[in-house]
Formats: sequence, structure tokens, C-alpha cells
Amino acid sequence: MFNDTESQIESIKQIFAEAQREDNWKVTEPMLYSFYFVDKDPEKLEKLGEHLDKQDYDFIGIFELGDEETEESTGEYLLHIDKVETFTPESLAQTNVEFSKLAEEFEIETYDGWEFGEIGDEDEEEIEVESPS
Repeated sequence: MFNDTESQIESIKQIFAEAQREDNWKVTEPMLYSFYFVDKDPEKLEKLGEHLDKQDYDFIGIFELGDEETEESTGEYLLHIDKVETFTPESLAQTNVEFSKLAEEFEIETYDGWEFGEIGDEDEEEIEVESPS
């Protein structure tokens, strides 16, 4: 899903337009972006999180995933990183491609996508987008 930029740009443009229209977000200004990686090995996720932390991303944590219905562990873990950034659809698509490649490099099962919200609005619901699973 994140193998090239061209296939993502239109959907990102639509997501940005919806956020501007429905939530009055100024997507051309810095926003809080969250990015997610999933793997069964939390140690691999830890290494990737530390690598990204050195690249000015905020390493939020690694969380065990549970089945939505039973809440039983799925055996998978989620790496959550954040960055306050101003993205264009093109630059965000490029970041997604880079993260997909980075997941391969670190032998992570999947780069699972991104979401974004306004800075300082952690209580507000973020718009979840672009997750292939």
C-alpha cells in the first residue's frame, strides 16, 4: 500500500480536505502526526523506535495488541511514534514510502499507517487513516 507516492496522493488530499472542512483544521500548519508499525517481536520494534527517536520522532511506546471483540492478545505489538510536522500530501506520501522501506530494513512485519490531529488536542478524536489492515 505504501510502495509508491502516486497511489496515495489523492486519498491524502481528500483526508486533508475533509479535516479542513469538517474540523476546521489548518492542515497547512504544523499538526501532530502519529505513525504505527506492527510486529510480533517487541525487541525489533524497540530498535526501530530508538532509531526514529534519534531522527527527531517522539518514541511514544510499544503496546500489545488485543482482539477487538475478546481483548485477548493477538501476539502482535504496535510501535507508536509521533512528530509535529507540516506535511503536504506529497511529502506525507513520501514519508509513508520511506517508513515502508524502513520496516523492511528492520524486518518489521508492517508499517501500519498514520493518523493526525491538532497539536495539544490529545483529548480530541484523531482522524485515523491509511491503514492497510
